[in-house]
Amino acid sequence: MNVSLTPELHDIVQRKVKSGLYSNASEVIRASIRNLEKEEQKQNSWNTLNKLLEDAADSGRSESTLDDIVNRVIKQNE
Repeated sequence: MNVSLTPELHDIVQRKVKSGLYSNASEVIRASIRNLEKEEQKQNSWNTLNKLLEDAADSGRSESTLDDIVNRVIKQNE
């Protein structure tokens, strides 16, 4: 696989290798892709959480007390 980089990205990769943190450009690219994947997963988690919070807010007030909810969760996990 060949990857074309802009001059700016090429310079970043070269600086990372020269710093000694990475042995070669391939290591820099692999680490970058792993970090990109982690960031995407984190963003997806935030999006899911925000959707759940919006749905909860849109559902209105609950007739259950906090104790009722806690007891229901405890029973479900027994």
